[in-house]
Amino acid sequence: MENAQEKKFKECPIPDVLRIDSLFTFFRERFSRDYVFPGEYHDFTEAVCVTDGCVGVTADKTVYTLPAGRLIVHGANEFHKIWSVDGEPEAVVFSFAASAFPHGVSGVYTLTADDMTVLNGLCRDAERIFDRNGIIVERIKSGHESEASVFVKRLETFLIGVLTRAATEASVYKSRSAENYFRIVSVMENNIGSKLCAAELARLCAMSVPALEKTVKKFAGTGAAEHFTNMKIRRATELLREGKSVKHTALALGFSDQNYFSAVFKKRTGFAPTHIDRRR
Repeated sequence: MENAQEKKFKECPIPDVLRIDSLFTFFRERFSRDYVFPGEYHDFTEAVCVTDGCVGVTADKTVYTLPAGRLIVHGANEFHKIWSVDGEPEAVVFSFAASAFPHGVSGVYTLTADDMTVLNGLCRDAERIFDRNGIIVERIKSGHESEASVFVKRLETFLIGVLTRAATEASVYKSRSAENYFRIVSVMENNIGSKLCAAELARLCAMSVPALEKTVKKFAGTGAAEHFTNMKIRRATELLREGKSVKHTALALGFSDQNYFSAVFKKRTGFAPTHIDRRR
């Protein structure tokens, strides 16, 4: 009888498509007409949901124009910048660490009316459940631990519903400067192991130095050489987490002096390259 039961009942594992482990931010913000966020990258995921107006977004080397009802996800260590395009736009922004995430997520996604209703409810509940310092989620309010767990499950369900749809292709920003920016970053990616100054980058991009600097400043918020160095540091983080040594990583990215590489890495990340957690 026991053997018959063992054959009749069989376990069916259910894999996590998306599992959010912690929150960093969760906020709704109305931007001014001239708002420009200079840009950043970090080792966790961030989602931007435009709820009113229109914003411009740089995501890695692609520039988008996002009207209301669009969502974009910035993966870990993806450079991103946002600015107002039309009036005083509004967006819901949240960032999180996830131990499981849908494969191949990129681009812009369309939010339905039902999605917007769920998002508004999440915003209201976030105010009630979490203590925040500005945009930062600091802790769960005492006595709201169960609600926080439910909140994260609802957020996961919301994201899975949106991100399993086809991406919206029509939001790519079409302009000569955006095309130039894409080309510049592509050149930087292809030469990530070289030591290149702004003049050398301009030559490879078939641009003047002033045009190169103006384009990178517009879409990345920094000078060309600074942006190139930041890209190297992001790549360095990936190599170190793969188990590469500091010496190997420095040489692979065009740093002939390991100590100089370590100093640059620490200046931009806040910690030494030897402290990278390879388990993440």
